[in-house]
Amino acid sequence: MPAHNTEESGPREDRPDGRTRRSTGPSVQESTPDPSGFADAVLAAVPDPVCVFTAHDELFWSNESFRRVLGDPARALRGRRLSALFGEPDATAVQQALSAVRSGSESATAEVSLLPADGPPRPCTFTARPLSDETGPTGRVVGVARIAPLSGTQPDTLRHERDRLAALYTGLPSPVVHYEVQDGGTAVARGVNAAFEEVFGVPRADVVGQNLDALLASDAQRPEAKTLTRQAVEEGSVQAEVVRETETGPQHFRLDSVLFSGGETPQGYAIYTDITEQKEREHTLRAEQDALRSMYRITADQAASFEEKVRRLIELGCEYLALPYGFLTRITEGSQHIRWASGDHPLLQPGESCPLTQSYCRKTIQKDSLLAVQDAAAEGWDGDPAYATFNLGTYIGSQILVDGSLYGTLCFAATDARDAAFTERERTFVELMTRWASYELEQCHAQEQLERQNERLDNFAGLVAHDLRNPLNVAKGRLEIAEEEGDLSHLSAVDQALDRMDEIIEDLLVLTWGGQDLGPDDLECCDLADLAASCWEHVDLPRARLKIEDAPRLSADEGRLQRLLSNLFRNAMEHGDDDTALRVGGLEDGFFVEDNGPGIPPNRREEVFKAGYSSEEEGTGLGLSIVKTIVDAHGWSLTLTEGRSGGARFEITDVDLATD
Repeated sequence: MPAHNTEESGPREDRPDGRTRRSTGPSVQESTPDPSGFADAVLAAVPDPVCVFTAHDELFWSNESFRRVLGDPARALRGRRLSALFGEPDATAVQQALSAVRSGSESATAEVSLLPADGPPRPCTFTARPLSDETGPTGRVVGVARIAPLSGTQPDTLRHERDRLAALYTGLPSPVVHYEVQDGGTAVARGVNAAFEEVFGVPRADVVGQNLDALLASDAQRPEAKTLTRQAVEEGSVQAEVVRETETGPQHFRLDSVLFSGGETPQGYAIYTDITEQKEREHTLRAEQDALRSMYRITADQAASFEEKVRRLIELGCEYLALPYGFLTRITEGSQHIRWASGDHPLLQPGESCPLTQSYCRKTIQKDSLLAVQDAAAEGWDGDPAYATFNLGTYIGSQILVDGSLYGTLCFAATDARDAAFTERERTFVELMTRWASYELEQCHAQEQLERQNERLDNFAGLVAHDLRNPLNVAKGRLEIAEEEGDLSHLSAVDQALDRMDEIIEDLLVLTWGGQDLGPDDLECCDLADLAASCWEHVDLPRARLKIEDAPRLSADEGRLQRLLSNLFRNAMEHGDDDTALRVGGLEDGFFVEDNGPGIPPNRREEVFKAGYSSEEEGTGLGLSIVKTIVDAHGWSLTLTEGRSGGARFEITDVDLATD
């Protein structure tokens, strides 16, 4: 009879020691457990994932828990490399743990995440230990992936929380560090996400095992960082701001540190959210608010004059815009004049002027909004006359309008180009300053006009009360005598008194109406030479002479300009002799009238323009006052100085000369 084989073949099963055994049928010694089979059963029943790796770091064996987490059967898992089980970032940490065990360590630990076939990564503590058989070390290593539940947490809730943390850890675009708190409160990095490596430029291998407190904080911040770690341990979470110094400047982060497990070795996540741009915006907003408050304090200072306010505002604008030059201009036809300025640019100083064709302001006044130039050379200014004259790489300026008409510009500039374009806030800041300047200049202009009107009214009342009363009394007295005596020879004196009254009334009308300001629609192109010649025809002094030299054409009210010339001619005749000689000629921005008479002493040159002042007993004292009134109405400037021959020289400037 054939012998009965109690070792009848059965299915083969892998064993963690590397050998195989064949399962058998019922045995007569079934009550005595097989030691190898018992070990297999124990490993299979362990709730934590258990696996064995070959000397080449390939998966050799795994238990049911490991296969359940990964979601694949044993046959599909066997032979997989570390990167397929843990992912590229964590595969390096597992490989280092395996190598440490093969080098003689009893165990090695790494904080990693398993990669299920379906679902988010599963964070775990991977512990590697050596695997030996009867002949000694085999090169194989057994690993246990412990996914320990939190105290009082249900398994399903725990898995959900772990999955959420794992997704946060791996998928968050902000840098994240997985750390553990060792004895003494030191936080040690166990891993980082890809965003951390990208933002900070530090490879994961250089971070794992490093002191988290010293990883980003400077020496001055480390005590504070340790306090933050201790606070996270004590309170479970902490939020603070940390600063990282870089070659390009400080980098600000909001640190959110959260513990997700306690025990002897607490672990948590530290999330670093870059808030550098937010900090820069906050700094910009604070600077703008400070500048606006300063602007308000300057403009509301009732004790300060307009000139002082302008100077302080220009300095404030230079500081806010970080530009060295600031200036306010007055623009007349064809010229730019600097009235107030800040900075050391030689051509941008008070009193300096240039043709409008050579200035940046010529383009500013052509725009409805302000003109902002970040880089003049790059924006096509390198061939412009203004760039050649002033060499300004950066410029921002806006128009100043007074009563709807162009007055000038308020500008800020620098020689070098600007790194960034002007922001909307900066442009608005300049526009606010420009509008304030427009408003203040309008108020000054209105105040000056009111003062002139009041002065004219005072003069009018005084002249009516005094100057008109004298000839009126003469006329009345002579008429009474003529009636009483029947002597008609007194009528000649009456006629002279009436003529005198008529002359005074005419001057008063000119003084009253001639002082009203003129707008663009009131002006016309006048030829100064023709008007001077026409006025000279009424001079009844045969030996008197008039010389006209390069007299310009200008924009003016022809009637008032003719009266201005007539009064200057008459003033020269009244104070000169029969050989009086006059000269009329052009200036760079106006014209002059000069005589060879006795002149006017310097200490009396301001008085002569006051209404009622006259050195002649028969004079009305209105001639030069009318000249000043007409000059002011046109917006011109009047200067009285000494002529070539010692006589009086009247210079009228700030005149809009005709360009043709």
